[in-house]
Amino acid sequence: MRLFAVTMDVRDARRPADYLRQAYVRLLQEIGVIPLLVPNALDAPQDYVMALRAEGLILTGGGDVAPARYGQPNRGSRGIAPERDETEWRLLDLALARGWPVLGICRGLQVLNLYLGGSLIQDLPSHDGRFLPHDSDDPHAVDLVDEAVAALLGTRTLLTNTYHHQGVTAAELAPDLIPFAVCSDGVIEGVRHPALPVLAVQWHPERPTPSAQADRRLLNAFLRGEL
Repeated sequence: MRLFAVTMDVRDARRPADYLRQAYVRLLQEIGVIPLLVPNALDAPQDYVMALRAEGLILTGGGDVAPARYGQPNRGSRGIAPERDETEWRLLDLALARGWPVLGICRGLQVLNLYLGGSLIQDLPSHDGRFLPHDSDDPHAVDLVDEAVAALLGTRTLLTNTYHHQGVTAAELAPDLIPFAVCSDGVIEGVRHPALPVLAVQWHPERPTPSAQADRRLLNAFLRGEL
């Protein structure tokens, strides 16, 4: 088992409370990760995780990144918690500098993309009419466009859950990220870094999903350094 720093969402802006859904803990135990939960009110979260000897970072789902952080006015972002944004940016500074594995889930993909110089569509439903429903209880298919990932999972198409209203297309993708899963409407659903141990999915492997077995193979391979 390996100890990874795990970020948390913020509930109730008037009386902020950090929280993590139990499904994340169950998933992380399955893939050999002990979660070290990182509060969003720490002055120096990087010192906290170093003192406790973390060796990786998990960026979990939750509310939206403050648009001001990537130079946009608010066009439909919600659940904003600037203290969480700051915590995750500082943890990424540390994790990437030390070469730690970094896994992003849903919001985590968006945070990684923004941190590495990309942008974001703040609200897919209101952006234009070409996007499929992405905040839905109905699963949708993603095409595996990366040869290594397709070979690992033994398929070119994966049926995943989908619970997000923001997204990244090729126009918003950070220069250093490679897409490995793409929806038919162009929304990028999985990314990895060609030189760093960084991987993120836009879907939620911790929730019920048709892709559960493939998700575990993907995450275990990533944590073994095979992707």
